[in-house]
Amino acid sequence: MDEMEQKKSTQKRQQLLAAALDVFSVYGFSGASLDEIAQLAEMHKSNIFYYYENKEALYVEVLTTVMQKWLAPLQVLEAELEPAQAITQYLMQKIEVSRTQPKASKLFALEIIQGAPHILPILKGPLRKLFKRKSKVIANWQEQGKISDKIDAEVLILNLWGITQNYADFSTQIEMVTGKTLRNRSMYERTIEHTVHMMLYGILPRK
Repeated sequence: MDEMEQKKSTQKRQQLLAAALDVFSVYGFSGASLDEIAQLAEMHKSNIFYYYENKEALYVEVLTTVMQKWLAPLQVLEAELEPAQAITQYLMQKIEVSRTQPKASKLFALEIIQGAPHILPILKGPLRKLFKRKSKVIANWQEQGKISDKIDAEVLILNLWGITQNYADFSTQIEMVTGKTLRNRSMYERTIEHTVHMMLYGILPRK
């Protein structure tokens, strides 16, 4: 395969993954149809099997790609950074992903709600290791007196996940009650400002 053909093949594969994300995020694994994915990707159904052995292989590839995007911001929690700087960067990156890629978060949520049957090894392996490593970073900040000793390092990460992914997973609810989504510039800026302040300083007035 020459360079031009390889580039075209890569583009087709990305087109397929984007279409698969659209369909899987709405219907989940069981409800998704390869025919619908192929139609959305503007290719014949048989072409899917050129890239993937079956529907499950395509689904796992989409989920793995989604996980990489969602977990990448967690890398900013590094011991050499100040907690306020690192956590602010993390929140801003995650909220930006919620704004630009809500379907990815919804697909991940669907999989988790069903017990994560297709990515259990990833959750128990690489994700758990990353989770433990970043929990130690937070614990180190606590030992240095930079974070309250009342904070639970592991639960804090769960809180960070929950509050940022909420803006994507429950975007419909947010739009219904506020009349806006994160696509609205003002709502986006309000969300970042509030979330950063709340996570760093809480909701009670500071003396």
